[in-house]
Amino acid sequence: MKLIIILTLLTFSTIVNGNNVERLDAKFKSLYLTGNMVLWKQAVDSLRLTKTDNQTEMVLLYAEYGLIGNYLGAKQQNLAKVEIPLFEKRIEQALKRRPNDAALHAFSAALVAYKIGLQPWKAPFYSRSHTENLRKAMEFGSDLGLPLVEQANSLYFRPSLFGGDKELAIQYYEKAFEFFKKNNRNHWMYYNVGAWLGQVYAKQGQTAKAENMYLQLLKEAPNFKWVKEDLLPTLKAGKNSPDYFNDLK
Repeated sequence: MKLIIILTLLTFSTIVNGNNVERLDAKFKSLYLTGNMVLWKQAVDSLRLTKTDNQTEMVLLYAEYGLIGNYLGAKQQNLAKVEIPLFEKRIEQALKRRPNDAALHAFSAALVAYKIGLQPWKAPFYSRSHTENLRKAMEFGSDLGLPLVEQANSLYFRPSLFGGDKELAIQYYEKAFEFFKKNNRNHWMYYNVGAWLGQVYAKQGQTAKAENMYLQLLKEAPNFKWVKEDLLPTLKAGKNSPDYFNDLK
């Protein structure tokens, strides 16, 4: 195990020092598709120990975003609680340098949602912060992937009494998927959004759309474990998948 950790540290140190964001994205995509959260966590820790520029910092933020989402989806709240302060500090520091960065404000909105996930009873106290972060994210980047995802999440998970709208949420998820499809199909978020959109289709009774989405993802990534072993078989069996988001298995 120690040897694996050392090799992982050396690998990611080399990648970051070479400023090869594409290789980093490819690495996290591979870990996402195979569902290897042990190496994902090790990769995150490695990046945290390395001096990063703005681009590699964004890779790390996306990775932390996915890691916390996975822990919450897997009901590992204690692990999520450890990661959230680190994620929060990184966002705050980045926003001081880039206050008009739409993705950073989207990360802030996600951070608030994660806190609500840990302590649902605090939702009324967090709602204003979430709304403001999401507003800024959409103001600075209404056509960008992550702001679109977080806008969709807000609409999908919010009760209809408080402005939730699942049909409108689907439109935002679709726009987010198309953004990643057009701009960065080598990013793990492309597959993450696609897999979640397939689940949303299924939950809304649009099973044909859901199956087409899963088959499309598997055509591009035949080793996509979550879709291959869970989501598609569950759909074909006529069952519903668990209602969670960002679960990397």
